[in-house]
Amino acid sequence: MGGAGADTPYNNLLVNYFSSLWGRRADLFDVRGALVPRRVRGNVLVTAVRAGGCLALVLVSLRLTGRMDLAPYAAMGCFTSLYARDETYARRVWLLAVVGVGLTVAVAAGASASALGVGVWAPILVVAAVASGARYLSEVVALGAPAGLMFVFAAGVAGYAPRTWPEVGVSAGVTAAAAGLCWAAAVVGALAHPRAPERLALARALHAVADHLEDPSGRGVHRAEDAVRAAWRVLHARERGEGTRGLEVLAARAQGAIRGGSVVERARRAAELREVARRVRRRRVVDPLVEEGERVRLSAYADRVRAGARPVRVWSWGRASGAWVVRVAWLWGLGHGYWATVSAASVLQVAGVSATWHRTVQRGVGTVVGAVVAVGVFALVDISSVWVVIALVVACQVGAELVVMTNYAYAIVCVTPLTLALSALARPGEGTFDLVVERTASTVLGAVVGLVVCVVVADRGARARLEGALVECERACARVSACGGAGCRHRLVEALGDVEAAVAVAVGEPAVSVPGERVERVRGRARALLDREPEPV
Repeated sequence: MGGAGADTPYNNLLVNYFSSLWGRRADLFDVRGALVPRRVRGNVLVTAVRAGGCLALVLVSLRLTGRMDLAPYAAMGCFTSLYARDETYARRVWLLAVVGVGLTVAVAAGASASALGVGVWAPILVVAAVASGARYLSEVVALGAPAGLMFVFAAGVAGYAPRTWPEVGVSAGVTAAAAGLCWAAAVVGALAHPRAPERLALARALHAVADHLEDPSGRGVHRAEDAVRAAWRVLHARERGEGTRGLEVLAARAQGAIRGGSVVERARRAAELREVARRVRRRRVVDPLVEEGERVRLSAYADRVRAGARPVRVWSWGRASGAWVVRVAWLWGLGHGYWATVSAASVLQVAGVSATWHRTVQRGVGTVVGAVVAVGVFALVDISSVWVVIALVVACQVGAELVVMTNYAYAIVCVTPLTLALSALARPGEGTFDLVVERTASTVLGAVVGLVVCVVVADRGARARLEGALVECERACARVSACGGAGCRHRLVEALGDVEAAVAVAVGEPAVSVPGERVERVRGRARALLDREPEPV
């Protein structure tokens, strides 16, 4: 009797969890939107060309020195160019250094596991440990896409390729050199365009507000607020200079244009904001296109926002969820090579069952289509030629970077032939068709395993994050009610955005019961205060 009674709470917990999962299956596992393209403005072509150029340079160097067997490790170092694409140069300098060191350590760890020669378990454990550590690191420093995925890929490539101890240092050294090249290419732009990231964030905010003004239905207002909020954060991430002050005036103008106005006024504002956005992207010094009196008001508003804004958080130790480490740790028993492990880690980079399901669909569909493309390309080109394969790898890298922000599935279509071509560079003569089959099967298997792990291991921290966001939003509402002002209003906009993000994660977790009435009450109060509180214009 005692044993049965002791198991009851646990059994009830499992029953309730899977009942909730089954009852919400239509919402959690909806494929709508998983393959829909997303519009991205700015900094796409430059990033793609930079990544492709760095990869081409290191591969050509290896070809000329006769060490194409090191091509995969050089490619791992070139993953550095995939990060911090929209960050300020001040943050980019140290963040890419962290990425470069992390990729080098991942390659060294994987190669060391291979050099031990104790079978498949050492690489599996190392890749799993790197996956856990990379996930935590990406949360701690707010690494951004592609988060910890590339570290797992680097450890997997090194761990599953036969290495000797002398070759461990060589592999890590090549990775570090390639990472250093990508670091230099990413930060050298500060010499010519020191405020380019700030201008890009502001231009995106102006376009987002213009989109909302032209079509005020749907979630356009949320996207506009998020974009303006992101622009403020980028502007506040550096010391104010004369150029920064002008950009803050434009951010204040975008903030004030979000709400209110007739149809004609909205259309006029939208057209003006798009023209300003175009000038922001193309000119170093931009005229806000406002009269002197309005400029003074907007500048004063920007001063109050900067004074009342939350400090820009670089290290945020509390953000990493222990549940993610547990989820990735479950992959320790996955013995289907690093492709499957990387695929599982990829789908676990996002939060919530719904988002993981979308990533699984994107990963699976992208891999299948990419495999078909790879078979067609390999049939048309002479992959026995190293130069042809190098050109193919670089082209795939550029293609992946061009579309990765549009939709992850589109990038995987390019990444699949890229990965296969890298394997051909490292090990010439390997069966191409066998590689395609193994890549497809391992990737789809890994994605499915990642989804199962996400479903089985609940992320109960989502409720705590939602609770914290609601409490902070209630405090921000109280401050606006008590004193008002631009700074308090801006804090409320940020707090409401945090609530929306926390809700999006919580509704994707079957184990989390979202307090719907409270959420709507907090949302309603915040919206009412924002509508009541005067805008800067």
